[in-house]
Amino acid sequence: MLGENLMSHLKRGEINLAKSILRWKIRKEGKAEPPETELEEAAVRLLGEAREIARRRGKNLYEILKEEAKRLSRS
Repeated sequence: MLGENLMSHLKRGEINLAKSILRWKIRKEGKAEPPETELEEAAVRLLGEAREIARRRGKNLYEILKEEAKRLSRS
């Protein structure tokens, strides 16, 4: 039970982090923020892509998200 709650909490934290990155990118581009459900779906997709990249590169998810945020800030 505790393990499931912890994993659920960690997953929610990852989604919130991805949503923050997406919101920042959207604002930087001067676009209107999409509805919360669309933002949530985009965050889940971003996390899936980040996990796949992390798996291929042998890195962890947070390293990939930090790299992506840095890349977006330079563009």
